[in-house]
Amino acid sequence: MELKFYHSSGGTYPNVGEVFHDVAEVSPEQEDAQRYDLYVCSVLGAIAQTPKNCDRLLGFLTSIEEGTEESISAGGNDVLLNSNASGVQVDILVNDDWIGQPESKFTLQEWRKILEQWKYLLELPKGSDEIVMVKLP
Repeated sequence: MELKFYHSSGGTYPNVGEVFHDVAEVSPEQEDAQRYDLYVCSVLGAIAQTPKNCDRLLGFLTSIEEGTEESISAGGNDVLLNSNASGVQVDILVNDDWIGQPESKFTLQEWRKILEQWKYLLELPKGSDEIVMVKLP
């Protein structure tokens, strides 16, 4: 699986200048593309809007990996990440069909890599045209 993170211009506004959006996407022709689009790409902007948010979530993963915590539930904006040693369950709370689904479970290693690369994107200057490619097993 390969994800692509980048900044997209949202246009220029009189009071603020050019606005950029943080974008996460997966190529639709990849196997499991719909799964990763819904449970990863569509939730990153809800749970990790800043590098500090990414650090907080990465810290939770570290606590579970090191065994200092058995499970942690965290998230934001109608998205809940339930993490334990078996992985990260992504629940999108606005739709009962998107809660507790087997296809919304990911490994801790996948989420670590996703969050680390998303944080990298967020730390780039907003006008940057750099594309961050994330390859997952």
